[in-house]
Amino acid sequence: MKFEKWLNQLDKFTTSFSRSLEWVGVIGLLLMFLVNFIDVVGAKLFVWPLPGSVEIISFSQIMAIAPAIAFTLILGRHIRVEFIIDRFPKRIRAAISSISSFFSLVLFVLIFWQSYLYGESLQKAGEIGSTSHLPFYPFAYLIALCSIPVCLVFLKEVLKSLAEALNHGSS
Repeated sequence: MKFEKWLNQLDKFTTSFSRSLEWVGVIGLLLMFLVNFIDVVGAKLFVWPLPGSVEIISFSQIMAIAPAIAFTLILGRHIRVEFIIDRFPKRIRAAISSISSFFSLVLFVLIFWQSYLYGESLQKAGEIGSTSHLPFYPFAYLIALCSIPVCLVFLKEVLKSLAEALNHGSS
């Protein structure tokens, strides 16, 4: 019972964390639209495209996509191929799910770790965009930060699947 309560608390925290990050994604999407609009209008009407617009749009894409991964995962909007797995008994499905979630967890832990290290190296090197002059490192750190709730979602899935596999094995 305590385990289920803990999983529910983890789920609530992860959902709340992901929802707050989702607003960063919305800002990134709006920024992409705004910069693209200003660039096109400036180029067509005033023969003056927005300097650094390609870099700003690229950074905005990171802001739009990275925060959405965890919440999309929570909502079940990611693609999963389950038409074959659904034919297996519940215990085997739970085992496959736990293995799959474990590998996904490992992948996102590595993404977190490497994004953080990459952000540190970009910060130390002082890397900036050639035309926008925006520093690169905050975007690497953003990817690392946005990987945390994804790791928590996969951790919850691993624990839930393992519990399900063990419960069906003992019944």
